[in-house]
Amino acid sequence: MLLPAASDRGDPLLTLDAVSGKGLLISKANSALRRAALIAVAITAFLLPAHAAFAATLELDGTIRTSPFTCSSVSMGDNEESAFVPSDNSLWLAGDNKNAIYEVDPTTGALKRKIARSVFNNATGFGGGPPAGTERTNDFEAIAYDRTNDVLYVFSGNCCNSSILPTAFRLTRQSGQFQVESYQPLPTGADYTGAAWSPSDGKIYVGKGRDVRSFDYASGTASPSFRVAGVTGILGMDLSPDGADLFVTVNSEKLIRINWSTRKVVSGWTLDLTPFGVRDSRAVATIGNQFFVSDGYDSRPKGDPLRHAVFVFHVTP
Repeated sequence: MLLPAASDRGDPLLTLDAVSGKGLLISKANSALRRAALIAVAITAFLLPAHAAFAATLELDGTIRTSPFTCSSVSMGDNEESAFVPSDNSLWLAGDNKNAIYEVDPTTGALKRKIARSVFNNATGFGGGPPAGTERTNDFEAIAYDRTNDVLYVFSGNCCNSSILPTAFRLTRQSGQFQVESYQPLPTGADYTGAAWSPSDGKIYVGKGRDVRSFDYASGTASPSFRVAGVTGILGMDLSPDGADLFVTVNSEKLIRINWSTRKVVSGWTLDLTPFGVRDSRAVATIGNQFFVSDGYDSRPKGDPLRHAVFVFHVTP
């Protein structure tokens, strides 16, 4: 549970996690928005039929600024997918407007590091080959972290013309930090918007639209796809640390929980993000008992603390 400092101002505030005692620097600009969202959720719960009385309910804990980051002049300029690295307490964020990835402290909101497009441009092919070049780094859309092998994967799509080449990049730890190690060309037309690593089988899974499939970096190939009934417009993906549940965000601005073994949506677990101000739910990362949802909405004005922000939620019961 978060205990917020008492303020309705638009600047970031430090709140304390009552369990860990750690601080979380979040924007409380939308105090009124938060109250309105809670009222909307409460009204919705009141109107639910009796059999849905135990449906999960979202509560907003705060937001993390990215444009610019807290105590920084660096702005993402966009917000696509994300992945959490527990050993570093780092949330990695991808942006395809500036074509870079960003390492963020999810507790304080501080920017730790940026890996610029030029670094990806200079990556060599897996097993050898020429540098990736700009045609492979134009559309960073998805990230996944393999906890067993301590490897980060970044997927670049095929937007927005025929010269853009979909590509997967692998980052390995060198001298204590992740560095771009290699790239792997993807099949023509591959354009994954979400990615997640499964602790159950050790595979990377990628998704877009209604389709989810596993991906093998060494061969650069993906398996035949499968679908989950009732799930369309997949944007973000993350599997729970125990591998029991897949969480996705979709283009109708919903957070959905899927039982990974049955491939079915968990009853009462299709949660509306729009009452909280989320307009383009591009990513979800599970950190402890919280869900970090990235908003890629581009039409908020510069200076708005919610511009490309990460919304932090917990769910009850």
